[in-house]
Amino acid sequence: MLIQKTLFILGHFRARLPFMLLLFLTVSMIDILGIGLIGPFVGLLAYPGNIVDEYPFIESFLGSVDNKTIVTYIGIVLALTFCVKGLLAFFVQKKILSLGYEIRTSIVDKLVKSYQDTDYEDIAEKDVSEMIMNTNTHVGLFIDSVFVPALRLIIEIIVVFGIFLLMAYTSLLLVGVISIFLSLVIGLYFGFVKKRLFHYGQVMSDREGFVINEIKHLIGAFREIRLLGVEKFFRKEVTDHVVEFGKAGIITRTLHLISRYLVEASVVVFVVGIVIYLLNQSTSVESIFSLLSVFAVGALRLIPSFSAIGVGMANIRTGTYALNSLYDELTAISDTEESVRSSKIGRLIDFDILELKDVSFSYKSQKSHKVLESVTLSIKNGDFVAISGKSGSGKSTLMDILTGMLKPTSGRFYLNNVEVAMASDIDMYWWQSKCAYIPQSVFLINSSIKKNIALGLTDSEIDYERLELAIKGANLASVLAQNDMSIESQVGEGGVRLSGGQRQRIALARALYAGREVIFMDEATSALDKGTEDEVMTYIESLRGKVTIILITHSQSALKTCNQGFHVSDGRVTRI
Repeated sequence: MLIQKTLFILGHFRARLPFMLLLFLTVSMIDILGIGLIGPFVGLLAYPGNIVDEYPFIESFLGSVDNKTIVTYIGIVLALTFCVKGLLAFFVQKKILSLGYEIRTSIVDKLVKSYQDTDYEDIAEKDVSEMIMNTNTHVGLFIDSVFVPALRLIIEIIVVFGIFLLMAYTSLLLVGVISIFLSLVIGLYFGFVKKRLFHYGQVMSDREGFVINEIKHLIGAFREIRLLGVEKFFRKEVTDHVVEFGKAGIITRTLHLISRYLVEASVVVFVVGIVIYLLNQSTSVESIFSLLSVFAVGALRLIPSFSAIGVGMANIRTGTYALNSLYDELTAISDTEESVRSSKIGRLIDFDILELKDVSFSYKSQKSHKVLESVTLSIKNGDFVAISGKSGSGKSTLMDILTGMLKPTSGRFYLNNVEVAMASDIDMYWWQSKCAYIPQSVFLINSSIKKNIALGLTDSEIDYERLELAIKGANLASVLAQNDMSIESQVGEGGVRLSGGQRQRIALARALYAGREVIFMDEATSALDKGTEDEVMTYIESLRGKVTIILITHSQSALKTCNQGFHVSDGRVTRI
């Protein structure tokens, strides 16, 4: 099941695994060849007779040469073998890391795209900390603790198998004994740590999620926390989670280290045991030395291999929780083809009229409660529409339906006299490409004013003539001049260096730069002082006829100057 999940997460990268396995096999074979040459090299150094006499085939390659020349040539071949093996191993390890980062980038992109394509109602119910964990921590754990260790595990298993074959040529019995012995040691170790590693891996993942959540609280409610004087409480919450994360991390890293020392001690005990046994069997020292020239060197190479196998298995077990979480998230994703962004309405270039007919809406979590009921209204191009109502009456829900963020539970939605199939997103992409949304709290990135107006574009992609027109259109130019600012001025995190009115004007300039025909404003001026609110509203009214404006407001002046007004009360919408 673990392999199936891993292959599913890898997606199209599975096609590259056979090539990687071929590289592993090549490196392992060269590694085994090098180890195989060490025994003959050591044996020839102590050979008492003439080597050519014992091995006549050497003369056909090197001619009639002395022992010194033969040993020199074999030593050169041995050295070159290890040099080539080192270079190739470096290349393979680099290839593994490169593939890992490619896979990581692909998975993160797929997750982010899936979140962007999720229905607004569903994304609003998701835990932001969990989404951050999936796209950052869990993807990283999958690559670093599952995928890369699994590939390295394959290399070491091939090496171990090759060394055992090499050692079997000297003594099949001893190879059988050491195989059983080390397998038993690794099996007992993994049986001891298996459940513990999964548990503490889950603890580390959960605690990191809690830390992210607490940091969100610290930043999001910075003013409230400081003014209430509860910084210590939230700091302690973060610290407590970090401490628990650290405790789990210490245990997992300690359990990882056990395998190395356990294997190292086991191999040394085995080699020493062989020597003692052979001495007690009155075996000659020369025979013991010959046997050790293969077994001792092989055992020295087996130590890091078995250690790597143990650590790899431990890493994979630690990352299993992250793998399961990532698998569950990815299986819930249905890829959205870019072609759905085409539409039959898309051929109708300009927006003309929007109509709702007998529309009702209930949230999935409360299907029995109708937030909106039997709503019928129409909005034409160029209208100035004001929506009023008490808090919780359904005003924002109505705006979300008008923008296509929420789909009506029942009723009909028309654009340019064409009914939109609410089971499909096809026509909504066209409609949303005409709309801009300005909330009470304007979204600003920590960058320059121009980057916030031309949101999502690089410097080379920005149309500066269009930018200047948008700034003038939003009456932002005079505001910048009065405050000694320019389009290159930095706004700070969340626009902290700007006033509320300046943030609203940047949002308006953003909508105008994007060429939006319909601007939705959700109580965009309610947080402003009376003077600034009147100033912004005066400007918004000046846009009347140029763009369609739909705003939720409590402003009496807006209600008086609009050409359409709607009041929302207990889910019912009436014309003012």
